[in-house]
Amino acid sequence: MARVLVLSPHPDDESIGCAGTLCGHVAAGDAVRVVFLTSGELGGHGLGPEETRRRREGEALAAARILGIRQPEFWHAPDGRLRASEALIRQLASLLRQWRPQVVYTTHGGEMHPDHRAAPRILRRALAAARIARPDVWLFEIWTPLARMDRIVDITPWMDTKLRAVRAYESQCSVLRFDAAVAGLNRYRGEMHSWPGGDYAEVFVEMRR
Repeated sequence: MARVLVLSPHPDDESIGCAGTLCGHVAAGDAVRVVFLTSGELGGHGLGPEETRRRREGEALAAARILGIRQPEFWHAPDGRLRASEALIRQLASLLRQWRPQVVYTTHGGEMHPDHRAAPRILRRALAAARIARPDVWLFEIWTPLARMDRIVDITPWMDTKLRAVRAYESQCSVLRFDAAVAGLNRYRGEMHSWPGGDYAEVFVEMRR
């Protein structure tokens, strides 16, 4: 059984970026732990930050149940202003030392969203501070498709589950059709890159030392 950590900048990034792969981990009996760095409180599309925080955290809990993941953690870093602060680095380094994951997932550093770019910087600095055996670190795509792919995962058996998890984020999908967008992206990855795999795939780039 592997220990798998997901570092998600906002509630929904974990489902959009790697939910199919996480379903594979769950099916294999791996322990999957999700940390939301922010609660996406500025993404309320007309709602106030506190109401948005409550709603998006509730949606994250619903998505986790769909994916078979135990209680996620909400660290409440500021949405839209995610930075590699010393406090956040210490908090993540402490988690890494205590839990010692073998696999870590987060967003890639070329993402359009600044919070998505900040997440791998935070992780890299926390890994250096934790001084543990280096886990495998895989970076996924959300807003900005990857140009380089080091790993391609056939997620066809779990695509329906992934879409249900993405749609659990009703506050977001009612404004932006993330479910349709990710279905198209994963279908493209499956058709163009996952041979002789199935119809849908997620792709990752490795965080190198």
